Amino acid sequence: MLYFNRVHCHLKYCIVSWGTATNSVLQPLEVVHNNFLRTITYNNYSCHITTLYISLNVLKLHDIYKLELAKLMHKFHHEMLPTSSKDLFQKKAEVHCHNTRYATNQNYFIQQVSTNGGKKQFLIEELLFGQR
Repeated sequence: MLYFNRVHCHLKYCIVSWGTATNSVLQPLEVVHNNFLRTITYNNYSCHITTLYISLNVLKLHDIYKLELAKLMHKFHHEMLPTSSKDLFQKKAEVHCHNTRYATNQNYFIQQVSTNGGKKQFLIEELLFGQR
């Protein structure tokens, strides 16, 4: 399909790094993405975009980000990443010695930050586990 050859590969390139940008930065990209889908399917611009995504089996930008982040965490968990990325995350059980449900479920610890830029980095607990 034209979409996967021309658009999807560019959207998913390094999305784990830039996918946490602010909505004001990502919104224009989402608009172009939506318009491209409407154009290649010959739909008018009043067509509801969610039904178009479903009918084409295409993920929205935020869903592409979550999928690629899940793939990264899977590779990290199964030690399939290069050794240089070994220090990206720590298992929660390695951070403290308390035996908690959160630590025993093989969750990962991310260093807490107070800046807005730091908060936008790797929202893994929120996106993958639905908690923070």
